[in-house]
Amino acid sequence: MAVGALSAGLLPRAEPAGDPLEPPGPLSYWAHWDGAWYSEIASGGYGERAPQSTAFFPLYPLLLRVGIFAGLGPSLWGVVLSLAATLLALYFVHRIAGHLCGERAARAATLSLAFFPTAFFLNAVYTEALFLALSAGSVWAALLRRDLLLAGLLGALAAATRNVGVLLVLPLLFEWWRSRRELGLRALLGVALVPAGLFAYMAFLWARFGEPLLFAGQQSYWGRALTSPPVTARMAWEAAAEGAGYLLQPSALFLDPSPTPSLAASNALNLAFLLLLLALLGSSLALLPPGLSAYALLGAALPLLTPSPSFPLMSLPRFMLGLFPLFLALGALLSRSRAALLAWLAASSAAGAALTALFVTWRWVA
Repeated sequence: MAVGALSAGLLPRAEPAGDPLEPPGPLSYWAHWDGAWYSEIASGGYGERAPQSTAFFPLYPLLLRVGIFAGLGPSLWGVVLSLAATLLALYFVHRIAGHLCGERAARAATLSLAFFPTAFFLNAVYTEALFLALSAGSVWAALLRRDLLLAGLLGALAAATRNVGVLLVLPLLFEWWRSRRELGLRALLGVALVPAGLFAYMAFLWARFGEPLLFAGQQSYWGRALTSPPVTARMAWEAAAEGAGYLLQPSALFLDPSPTPSLAASNALNLAFLLLLLALLGSSLALLPPGLSAYALLGAALPLLTPSPSFPLMSLPRFMLGLFPLFLALGALLSRSRAALLAWLAASSAAGAALTALFVTWRWVA
């Protein structure tokens, strides 16, 4: 929050690329890019920029609308909402990690999530914090509370927040299967609730626009299209090679009035995050229950299979933030060495401060 405020006040803003723009009011610099879309949907509904606006799922803008009715601006209320959800998310991740891997791993997992380079999105008018709280809360309810009905309700809310929320069926179903004698057949009703969030949104789209799957084709607006992994990898490598030079030009990144340098540099940054993602996915297969590993793997595969031509791994660092099992694996690895944990947190925090400064000044991050 401090880095964001200082950067917004001291650094020159870049020229925003595209619409909508940030809403007016306090803390508006936390409502850039997707945050501006969520703010506009909360204020005026989906109609103004439909059908593209339907790519943004409804629960977060609905909660934003509550604050608007109460007289708070979408930026201020959105930041408050995200920070409150972040506290819940960190609590749930700590409890899950402690249950699976022990207290040292729980501390490391919680810290590595809180100080991840893109954790500033947990402050922003974005769905990351809310989705993390609901998805981790769903698994917490199943693993520690042994309450699959509560887990299913939280999973349904997660599915109304982001499309990948429906994948929570996998860890919940695994947990039911593992303890089916204790939980009984009735507990399966809780697992079956998870897709209800998606179905409710589809019902709204059917009633409002006459097309229940309208959201599914809107990623083409950002240039995304289904592509094979080898082609995505080649595209990512070529784009990263072109943009890597900007990482060594801080004046261009932080002072240029055009967002072009940060857009180009993001391709190199995204490739580095992809390597980290692959390492954590491999570790999760060895360290976590199969249901959580499958959830992380499929959740990561969706953006990788639909690259954008100019930015093949667009938003990958942000999408990683929403997959909490990655941080369970990272915490388990870092907890083995205090020096490694401290080194990771120092490097991750420094990177996060730089990325925060880029984001609040309308320079593309993820």
